[in-house]
Amino acid sequence: MYGEAHPSRAVDGPWAAALSEFVGAPLTLLWSESGAADRSTSAGWMSLVSRASLARLGQEAGEHRPVDGRRFRMLFEIDGVGPHQEDLWIGERVRIGGATVSPVGDVGRCAVTKCDPDSGVSDLDTLGALASYRREGRTEPLPLGVYGDVLVPGRVGVGDPVVAEVTVTVAQ
Repeated sequence: MYGEAHPSRAVDGPWAAALSEFVGAPLTLLWSESGAADRSTSAGWMSLVSRASLARLGQEAGEHRPVDGRRFRMLFEIDGVGPHQEDLWIGERVRIGGATVSPVGDVGRCAVTKCDPDSGVSDLDTLGALASYRREGRTEPLPLGVYGDVLVPGRVGVGDPVVAEVTVTVAQ
């Protein structure tokens, strides 16, 4: 995975055949024996994006509504903050319901996000829209959302509060 050996095994069941039929090529579905984040073993285990960020991306893409968050496969989609405010939380602690997380970087985007999550058809130039106003992020290019570590595991439900514990430095 990403040029590194990663112990895994084939997953039994009908899923690989269904995915292979869908994409028109033989695929093998693998289970990671040691867990795997989508970027590297140091990328973190949670991800989040705000609905305001999705709305801003929709505006930049010329859409009349927010972009469907399912395109980005984030663990949490949150409300109540401004566009890209989650970027400011990198390196901070954020409570989500009963859990505490720490965003460690932004999520650079790929061409998969151009595809409608229901049909799989490429129908929205998400990368072009991001390049028009968010070419460079703090840790990755074309960022939308953040990924991070779980500091305190806990139960999280729809409607739970999200509270950033942002460090403030007092000026002299």
